[in-house]
Amino acid sequence: MFSILAPGKPVRSGIDRILEANLGALLFFSSDAEDHLKKGLIHLGFKIDCEFLPEKVYELSKMDGAIILNVDGTKILYANALLNPDETISSSETGMRHKTAEKISVQTGDLAVAISKRRNVISAYYDKIKHELLPENVLFARLNQEITIAQRYRQNFMSLVEYLNLEEAKGEVSLDYVVETLSKGLLTIKITQRAEKYLLELGEIAGSAKIEHEEILRSMPKLVGAIIMDYSSENIKCQRPEEAVDIFNNYSIDTLVKPLEIAKVLGYDIASEDELEEEKLTSRGYRILYSTKLPSIAIKNVIENFKTLPELMKATYDELTDISGIGKRRAKIILDAINKKRKGKDFSLSELNLISDEKDEVDKIRNP
Repeated sequence: MFSILAPGKPVRSGIDRILEANLGALLFFSSDAEDHLKKGLIHLGFKIDCEFLPEKVYELSKMDGAIILNVDGTKILYANALLNPDETISSSETGMRHKTAEKISVQTGDLAVAISKRRNVISAYYDKIKHELLPENVLFARLNQEITIAQRYRQNFMSLVEYLNLEEAKGEVSLDYVVETLSKGLLTIKITQRAEKYLLELGEIAGSAKIEHEEILRSMPKLVGAIIMDYSSENIKCQRPEEAVDIFNNYSIDTLVKPLEIAKVLGYDIASEDELEEEKLTSRGYRILYSTKLPSIAIKNVIENFKTLPELMKATYDELTDISGIGKRRAKIILDAINKKRKGKDFSLSELNLISDEKDEVDKIRNP
């Protein structure tokens, strides 16, 4: 709903004009103005009923009352109206305009916007959510900062994944290394998701930052989820590897930098960081199998048959073709992935549909 207030949108252009003129205003985006009139939530001022234009809403803001628009902000319905929300609804606001906007939004579930003349601030209320709209230059600065931090974590994560591949080829990996790798991957995802609120406000003018944001979220959860499935204490069975990341959904960024907390979520009862290093794990082989793009049911059958990555790497053509869902073609695909793993090639980047930018990042790590 906040997207209609994005910079460059007609509604935002009108609001910006009001701010530039040092005026205040109250805009209510009514989903059913006639019903709200009948119920007394809106006391009629002047009926306008015209197409929304930024200059028109600016002129109407010079009057004291609220401006009533349709729900998507394409029409101005009434001006100089009085809003009369239920007085029993509590509000955390102090100013009359902001208090009215918050209450009418809570009561109706519709969007209301209060523009403060004194503080030069735009406050948007939708249902029970309050959101202060920031100037365009501030939004871009914060968005670019979040994307830059996420890219830095992603580069560290990719470097750790390369080393993880080498350690897996030897047989065992310490839990502390798995946790460190996951921490960098999960932080990349979480910080990128945190940038969404700025993208939403910027809307269509977000530009290349939006593309970078989408690329990270399209690729990273697959690889991070496959690592979680490889090393969780219990075998997590998901239709897609990115679903495994959901077990960390409710954990904050502060938690994701704590190795013991990540180990706990994975199901390990570890009391100290020294124990993390001592705990040796064996990969189940999900990551190498998901790199083949085989169906989840076929991957599940292979995992159940071989149990661990070291056993999978010993697999023969005949053993693979004996598994349900694995015919001759799929057996050859799996054996090809196993051979790449043995040779130390990084199967996990291109074959998990990761973007070319990520391959470039790994090249930078390899050849600084």
